[in-house]
Amino acid sequence: MKRIIGIGGGLLVVVVIAVFFLYSSLDGIITAAVEKFGSEITQTKVTLKETKISATDGKGALRGFRMTNPSGFKTESSVEFDEVSMVLDIKTVTEDTIVIKDIIISGPRITYEHSSDGSNIDAIKNNVDSYLGAGSSKKKTSEGGGKKLIIEKLSILNGKANVSAAILQGKSMSVDLPDIVLKDIGKSKGGATPGEVASKVMDSLQKNINGAVKHLNLDQIKEVVGSVVSGAKDMLEKGTAGTQDLVESSKGLVEDNPVGDAVKGLFGN
Repeated sequence: MKRIIGIGGGLLVVVVIAVFFLYSSLDGIITAAVEKFGSEITQTKVTLKETKISATDGKGALRGFRMTNPSGFKTESSVEFDEVSMVLDIKTVTEDTIVIKDIIISGPRITYEHSSDGSNIDAIKNNVDSYLGAGSSKKKTSEGGGKKLIIEKLSILNGKANVSAAILQGKSMSVDLPDIVLKDIGKSKGGATPGEVASKVMDSLQKNINGAVKHLNLDQIKEVVGSVVSGAKDMLEKGTAGTQDLVESSKGLVEDNPVGDAVKGLFGN
């Protein structure tokens, strides 16, 4: 009997030490997981400066998130934010399905780079879809042996997109993004893989950003800029304009166009 009690007591000590080690290392585990899975799933470089999660109530924050762009794009990053607040169901961290009660991403800074082949945001979404389309065995190994997530509420609030495109001649335009609130991600099927969560979030973010940027009428802006450049070139070739005439002509073409307000800054207004 004493031997059984001794073995039981020893096992209890081992369990306590293991649990203590897990909770004391939780911040590092989350940071490493975000960087590893985020980079693999989006095919970009994802970095996270630090994670701070309370081992008692599961409340905490992720700070200094940055995602670069896929290859082929010139801007340095696609998504950045200073801090994300979250509430983790601390009892579930040792289970197969981890429950996150609430995530709030406030004030994310999105860089929307437009090119003839599409935007960087579209490219990232395609990368996520491609990852999910890979072999199931590869995904299971990559995503931590089948570890899953349930996110009861995820909010992306007060976002802003800086639009970069060749037609803007090195300048950028800014547009506010509507808030996004997603509920019960993965709940209906007992948990979602990190890839499935990323796909759900990127799908909403892609629609949100594309809808907001659509109102900038980038195609019309391209036509306006082309008209201004073409008109200025004709005036120079004919020798009918000085510098001031070109400036005034450019302003007139921009102001007479329905998207003039969006491009005035490109011509000194």
